[in-house]
Amino acid sequence: MPSIEEPTMVAYLGDNIDPEIETMCESLQKSYAISPSDLFYKIESYRLELAGKSDISTVPVTKQLLDDLRQEFQAQLERKQMKQRAANGGTPQIISSSSPAPSVTPAKRRFAGSVATPTPLKSSPFSDKNSTFATRTDAGKVLETLNSEIEIDRADTSPEKAKITAFMDIKKYQYRTMRQVLLEASEYLDERIERFADLIQEQLADEVRRSDKPDAVLVTAAERLSNPAAITHDDVIVVGRIVSDSVHAADSSKVNETSVLLETSRRLGSGARVPFKLSLELQGEGKQQVSLSLFPGQIVALRGCNPSGSMFIVREVLSIPGLPLPVSPLRTLRQTASLPTRMIIAKGPFTTQDDVAYAPLTELIDQCISAKADVVILLGPFIDATHRCLVDPNTLPYANLNTLEDLFRTTITAELRRLESALPTVQTLLVPESGQREAVQRHVSFPTPPVGDAKKTLGMPKRSKWLSNPAFVAVNSSVLAIANIDILMQLSKVEYLHRVGANDTFERNILARGVKNLLQQRSLYPVFPGQPDVPLEISYLGLAEMSVARPDILIVPSDQRYFAKVVDNVVAINPGALTKLRAAGTYAVVDIAPLEDAKTAVADSEEAENELIFHKVWERCRVDIKKI
Repeated sequence: MPSIEEPTMVAYLGDNIDPEIETMCESLQKSYAISPSDLFYKIESYRLELAGKSDISTVPVTKQLLDDLRQEFQAQLERKQMKQRAANGGTPQIISSSSPAPSVTPAKRRFAGSVATPTPLKSSPFSDKNSTFATRTDAGKVLETLNSEIEIDRADTSPEKAKITAFMDIKKYQYRTMRQVLLEASEYLDERIERFADLIQEQLADEVRRSDKPDAVLVTAAERLSNPAAITHDDVIVVGRIVSDSVHAADSSKVNETSVLLETSRRLGSGARVPFKLSLELQGEGKQQVSLSLFPGQIVALRGCNPSGSMFIVREVLSIPGLPLPVSPLRTLRQTASLPTRMIIAKGPFTTQDDVAYAPLTELIDQCISAKADVVILLGPFIDATHRCLVDPNTLPYANLNTLEDLFRTTITAELRRLESALPTVQTLLVPESGQREAVQRHVSFPTPPVGDAKKTLGMPKRSKWLSNPAFVAVNSSVLAIANIDILMQLSKVEYLHRVGANDTFERNILARGVKNLLQQRSLYPVFPGQPDVPLEISYLGLAEMSVARPDILIVPSDQRYFAKVVDNVVAINPGALTKLRAAGTYAVVDIAPLEDAKTAVADSEEAENELIFHKVWERCRVDIKKI
């Protein structure tokens, strides 16, 4: 039977196709093993992306377009090869932040805090005129607003700088990577279960004290929690960690109804892992039927029995005590919460895949200046190691760049200096991204310390400070928790939902549910084991825990849809990414109105001055998610 040959590109693009275009198409097919039909669909998809809201006929198939497509194919291929090498234990071939770029003559770092003027080498191989960022028509559009009824009067803003207080011990982040001790990691995981067990026992003891006729199970559990592996015919209360029964590393971060196990601490159950079954009559607080969200690493308190010794039957899920709301003395709030505060939050990448000119960052700084921001929070990656201009350093459009630090000084540092020159009181906080994308950060594990010696190597201006990841800071009176790691996306991938009824109080919004899980677990990274692309230092995950109080504002950047929500009296914000490949992204403008209690309260004694007042930021905070 004769074989059927697939039509050539002439059949797809027409008989009047330019011979040079046809030759370039054939070259792409051979170089990247693409069939004519697949190449045609990729070309059409690319034309649609460039056309935006315009008609696709306005974007012809040109040599420049095919050259851009070739660069994109090459970048995708190299990223795939990097992941394969990393998975096999190899070292990804990217430009080191401390080594000269390949094919560039090494030279001494010529910058000691100053910013050099870039010398153009050649135009970028990616055309700006076809960039959807350059041709966007909805710049500045407000996409989502939280508390739209709040109007902030910026006329009475303070001429002084916002007061910023860090709640992290930076010395604890300066640990050596790749030296993880298994015993230390095991002790942390065990202690975390024990801490939650103590919380549950305290809560049960309170219930016993308040009850006239306390439940015998509560009385027993308040004194001693049970071992879920022991045979019990009566209900008992147990505390443990959700884990999967899979022995394969790729599947160990996923659970389902048949693979879910409860892991105990050494004291409560000798570290045993016990299968458990969620009964159809599953109940929660108030004895109503509830749905349940489970993920690996989650600490849970369960009530049930194990009649056979091989399966724990869960009848009730106990609520874990939440952290208290943040408070401050009235004396302090008079100084820090009596005037409005404006923050602008943006997440990288800060340049499009077209070039490394950082035009989106320039536009963001313009918006910060016009809005007269008090604090600007920038979340990495700042220099994206997977950027296709950096994969091939010969495409850099500057002649005097020898290292990635030079690129940072030439682009990002220059914009930060312009911001500080225009706004004498503005302060900028920079949080690196954990992982291999952040090229200027040598420490890739999470938790991640601030970029070391940034003033010397990156020429950082005076009022721009690097923070750790995660970071806990107070801006005036508002407590911020920042986790520059896509924990919401990871939670959505590994979460298992056990649905019971439609009339329960279960949070159905996946984004709000992810934030609620972080608050209930008192950690900015409660998932264990972590995802393959996130190197975790398990012994130091305590640095990501919220141990004293809930934050007023929780900043959790994610590839999920941007949002601003109030969850359990906490303002949760995902500003979205500032750029998305060649397209424009989003950022967040946060306005916090003055606290009326701090302005109007009359204190007639020292005791009244020291009275603790709730911050109530969720009531006086307006968030606008805007298009850059």
